[in-house]
Amino acid sequence: MDKNLKILLTGALLHDVGKFAQRAKRPYSKNLIETYLPSYKSTYSHWHSVYTDHFIENDLPLPDELEDSRSVIARIASAHHRPDSNNLFEMSIHVADCLSAGTDRFKKEGVSDEDKEHDKGSADFRKARLVSVFDEIELKNHTFKSPGNYFYELKALNTNDESMFPQKGSPSGDAKEYDTLFNQFLEALTQIDTSLDFRFYFESLISVLEKFTWAVPSSSYKTLSDVSLFDHSFSTAALAQALYIYHAKNGGVPALKDKEEKFILAGGDISGIQKYIFGISKNSGRGVSKILRARSFFLQAINRSFILNIQEMGDLGENLSLSSVCRLVDSGGKFILVLPNCTEVGDHLDAMDKQMQIWFRKRFKGQLSAVLSSKIKACQQDFDMALFREKLDEVNEAIDAAKLNKLGRTFETMGCVIQGDYNDFENGNCSICQINAADEKASLDYKRYEQFDSDEQVRICRDCCDQIIYIGAKLPGTSYLFYCKDRDNPQIKGGNLLKGEIPLMGNLSLKLMSKLPDSLDGLDGVLHIERLDDGYEFARARIARHLPILSDAELADRSIFSMFEDEEGFHELCQRPQNERIKTFSMIASKSKQTVNSSSEIKMKGRSLLSFFKADVDNLGMIFSTGLSSTKGEEKFSVARFSSLSRMLNIFFSEYIVHLIKEKYPDIYVVYSGGDDLFLIGPWWQTARFAILLKEKLTQFCANNPDITISGGLFVAKPRMPMRKAAESAEEALENAKQFKDSQRSKDSVSFLDEEVSWQQLKELLDKGEIFDKALKDKDRTGFSMAFLYRLLIYHRMYRSFISGKNIRDGIYLSHAHYDIGRNIQNEKRNNLEELIMLQRIFAVGSKERDELALLNIPLFYAMNLNRED
Repeated sequence: MDKNLKILLTGALLHDVGKFAQRAKRPYSKNLIETYLPSYKSTYSHWHSVYTDHFIENDLPLPDELEDSRSVIARIASAHHRPDSNNLFEMSIHVADCLSAGTDRFKKEGVSDEDKEHDKGSADFRKARLVSVFDEIELKNHTFKSPGNYFYELKALNTNDESMFPQKGSPSGDAKEYDTLFNQFLEALTQIDTSLDFRFYFESLISVLEKFTWAVPSSSYKTLSDVSLFDHSFSTAALAQALYIYHAKNGGVPALKDKEEKFILAGGDISGIQKYIFGISKNSGRGVSKILRARSFFLQAINRSFILNIQEMGDLGENLSLSSVCRLVDSGGKFILVLPNCTEVGDHLDAMDKQMQIWFRKRFKGQLSAVLSSKIKACQQDFDMALFREKLDEVNEAIDAAKLNKLGRTFETMGCVIQGDYNDFENGNCSICQINAADEKASLDYKRYEQFDSDEQVRICRDCCDQIIYIGAKLPGTSYLFYCKDRDNPQIKGGNLLKGEIPLMGNLSLKLMSKLPDSLDGLDGVLHIERLDDGYEFARARIARHLPILSDAELADRSIFSMFEDEEGFHELCQRPQNERIKTFSMIASKSKQTVNSSSEIKMKGRSLLSFFKADVDNLGMIFSTGLSSTKGEEKFSVARFSSLSRMLNIFFSEYIVHLIKEKYPDIYVVYSGGDDLFLIGPWWQTARFAILLKEKLTQFCANNPDITISGGLFVAKPRMPMRKAAESAEEALENAKQFKDSQRSKDSVSFLDEEVSWQQLKELLDKGEIFDKALKDKDRTGFSMAFLYRLLIYHRMYRSFISGKNIRDGIYLSHAHYDIGRNIQNEKRNNLEELIMLQRIFAVGSKERDELALLNIPLFYAMNLNRED
């Protein structure tokens, strides 16, 4: 990367850090007041600029290569309100600052409360807190009332607890909290390794800035405090990068009223994700429980290599290497990048599109494909809040149009028919994916890893082998991801080079590391490093990666151990370290059982079943496209708010939800979770319970906004059901939930046992199932039995048949139920009044509506399957 671009990026990212420092009452550069501060009616404004200068000059650790440019960085960062109109650095940051805010800030004049501090000692602005952007979403059921009812506490970002959830109340807090948070920020900065290359330094700086400024309001002057300092700073750096490169290539200096199209909004998307992830031929057995999570992660790694190849600009020279701040959206296999609209970049994107299509065709033979659209250009005015939404709609439409011609650029050189490479299949096809040819060496590696008997025949392809052995087994213990360059690249200097084990796009490869290598001399061969856990070095990647582990405690518990010991490969699995003992789906399903104490022994009771749970946020497109248009017609859809919505949702699904699963339901397998959706596999009743918890937590996370809802599909099956079929059934259940609509709600539903119900209904039905379960376990007192529950299920079916008009003779359900209850349950000697009242309510005489009876199959299923024997 060009040194001037490094200077520009550092200054742009930190241009408003002085707001943080000012509120923490840090020192400022008194000698530069007249240099940086504009004045209004003889009063200076934008005092944060001199705080920015002092911070960069005195507190900011810089990499060795930029130490001699410290004063330049301080100047371009601090001058964004009084820039030199002929200076490319300063004008790029100045214009980007306005565009990030939706071009509204530069239209306002006056002196803010933060500025008045220096004249009157006002400190009220330090009490202001960040308003939740989720509270602002207005679709149909919610109206936002300024200044908002939900705000974030001024704390460092912790994705493992609810401190990042908005709090209800007036957006105000203790002014002294800024001092504590800023000191933590300074301490974190000292942990950045400044001896490393700039690209690693800058990613570390972004990580630290996010952690400590995610809840710091960017502005409170004549505007709502709903944009964080981090989101504004990050999007400013993205736009400044594009502006700087555009003018460096085309000449001139940016100005606010420029009309030319300076930006490319490039969008990419991977298609066929579900088909690829679940495209395996069996649902249980050795290795299969690892491969789903491995495939989901592998797709994320491919997506990252795709973007890295775009950023690196290939053979067009290092001067065009871009920083990761260009990513406006990057989650769920989809990305939108803001890039400079210059010839070299356009040519590179065109070449990348063709290279990507060829690579996907050769690698996945049409099972998985990707598109890259770079047709949409933007001028500065397009980032105005009145126009930005329309521009993003154009990008999404261009991506959808590109999907209609996926792999189309390969037809000229590779033909229209995807060849099957039939000669490679002499050893048969892979027993897991049934797509690729079995590889002899891969089969031996897999056989050795899973400790099969020497005479047992195993056929597996290289892809499935690597995904099971290298990704599936290692991912739970991985802390760092190294995206390595091709060793033959002439730009690599040599030395102790790292080399990845998993090949990706563009001659990149991936290496999973549990810790950093003892020596970092080989980083010349590494393009990008991501950290999966909290810390302050390198980029922070948010990847859901929880897999149920067979613990030492479970192996020591004989009642649990006995359920697994007859399973194929179980004893070999026990010999591995605990973090490599990934549970099979049969083991996960067995956790549906409950412990029953008898006089002679401890027994496990219940059916071993899995729940396949898929869910995503309702109306996400509308939330992004129209949710930030107020009912009064006020537009709020800026780049920074768009970035904030996307980033916060991704944090919730990729990190907080996974933490919740680990804490509450550790036997749930996270196939994927990120962006706005998830797919989980777990013990059937625990997964159903977690689904309700997910709804509750998302509602709290989104400021209890009734316009932000989620729908889900729960499909229950035996663990040996083919994975492809189970995934399709879960998807069908989700679609049924999303199609629900009545006078009270649209979507905002969950489908369970082919019934579409509200989340509150599901909770009540499961709670009722627990009542039936307890009544069965206390059968001597209640008179309940499995046979009685089966008869209740028959009465439920008769009722559904009767009211649907299928069979009028089934109208006798009520008299049969009353006779049954009177004969078998009602008994003066039993203390079962609570259960009798429940049954009386369900089968009440003369009721016009029988909602409980209509859905009685759900609580009965719950109780019966907790008590049935496999």
